[in-house]
Amino acid sequence: MSGRRLPRAAKGKRPRFHKTEGVDELFAVVVALTAEVSTLSERLKTLESVLEKTRKIPIQAIEKHELSDADLAVRAVAREALIERVFQAVEAGVAQKRQR
Repeated sequence: MSGRRLPRAAKGKRPRFHKTEGVDELFAVVVALTAEVSTLSERLKTLESVLEKTRKIPIQAIEKHELSDADLAVRAVAREALIERVFQAVEAGVAQKRQR
């Protein structure tokens, strides 16, 4: 490789695929959610498979599990990050409109 570095931010306008305002952003949100759901589904199936083989955690333990304040804080941060990723396309569209 030549050692050239690619710019961190794309230049120019974001490509539009649909004439109707907001459709591209909505599509981007759906794609982001699909990626999240796919990842969670794969992780859950892996967890179920491991649990079935090892029988280490009874289902009741999951139902009765209580989260600590630290666990709740970690989940809140993860939830906010998920929301940010999912709505990133919408926020980018709003920011682009404000620049016009």
